[in-house]
Amino acid sequence: MNLQDIRDIVIIVAGCLTALVLIVTLVVLLVVGIAARGLIGAMRGVLKTQVSPTLDSAKAVVDDIRGTTAFIADTTVSPIVRLWGVVTAVRRGGMALLGLGRRKRR
Repeated sequence: MNLQDIRDIVIIVAGCLTALVLIVTLVVLLVVGIAARGLIGAMRGVLKTQVSPTLDSAKAVVDDIRGTTAFIADTTVSPIVRLWGVVTAVRRGGMALLGLGRRKRR
């Protein structure tokens, strides 16, 4: 066996190993792709069954809080502000009629 024969054998073995590595790599990529696709499907199922109802519930709570805040503003805060405005107007009107306005500081 001379040097050219050994070279040819090494080239053939390297080509076969390269082809084998390529095939194994493709199989691994295919398996990872299928696993990723299954994981994505599972995550979509989890999102639909668990996360979406939780978000809907949180949205309902926020809507309830918004309604409660509007109710409190309409029934409590607005009348108090109106009453305070009337009290201030009557007080200033009375002070103006009686001439008890505030004195200017120098």
